[in-house]
Amino acid sequence: MDSSWIQLEQNLGYRFKEQKNLQKALTHKSFLSSEKNFNNEKLEFLGDAVVDLIFSEWLYELFLDEDEGTLSKKRASLVNETVLSDVALELKLDQSLIMGKGEIKTDGAKNPRILASVFEAVVGAMFLESGYEITRSVCRRLFTTRVQSLNSEIPFEKDFKTRIQEIYQKQYKRVPRYQLIEEVGPPHDRIFIVELVFDDVVMSRAQGRSKKEAEQRAAEEALRMMNEKRV
Repeated sequence: MDSSWIQLEQNLGYRFKEQKNLQKALTHKSFLSSEKNFNNEKLEFLGDAVVDLIFSEWLYELFLDEDEGTLSKKRASLVNETVLSDVALELKLDQSLIMGKGEIKTDGAKNPRILASVFEAVVGAMFLESGYEITRSVCRRLFTTRVQSLNSEIPFEKDFKTRIQEIYQKQYKRVPRYQLIEEVGPPHDRIFIVELVFDDVVMSRAQGRSKKEAEQRAAEEALRMMNEKRV
């Protein structure tokens, strides 16, 4: 068994009953297997639905007084390409991917779309093996910090990250990502500089006294430029 798979199972807090299920979840369609259709596309399809259900149920429980629209926005802030690919990197899924030579050459293991998809495929494989409750338990543990950080105090009109995320999700079926460019200043007075990137194109850049503040400002600037183009 590959040592990276052992580490992956430890990071997940889940041990696969059949290693072939994990292998299939990690196999990108670019890899030519001797077994027909041995790739993670169908598992990704299943995992996508399971992830949506897990977060829908979770947010429903946590935010009893929120309406459907607000819950949908909260879910979209968690279940998107950027966040899922970040979680995939935290799990070190990029070190376990099985891909064709072309994807390897283009550094496909760092592609956010591929990483988000393989995370969903792994969820799909866990669901098939062990059912909903165990899969839910694994996902809740992985996302606890992110769910706890949801700020219901930020009204939608000021939550620029959510607003721009919804625009891109609707138009392109994927969302932009934020990358930390630089940290300047002494530890007690730190300034964070962040870029908002979509398909490797820098849409905006901003700074703030925290990464979250810088990301909100970068999203606000991108929205401002988008609105100017419409005028």
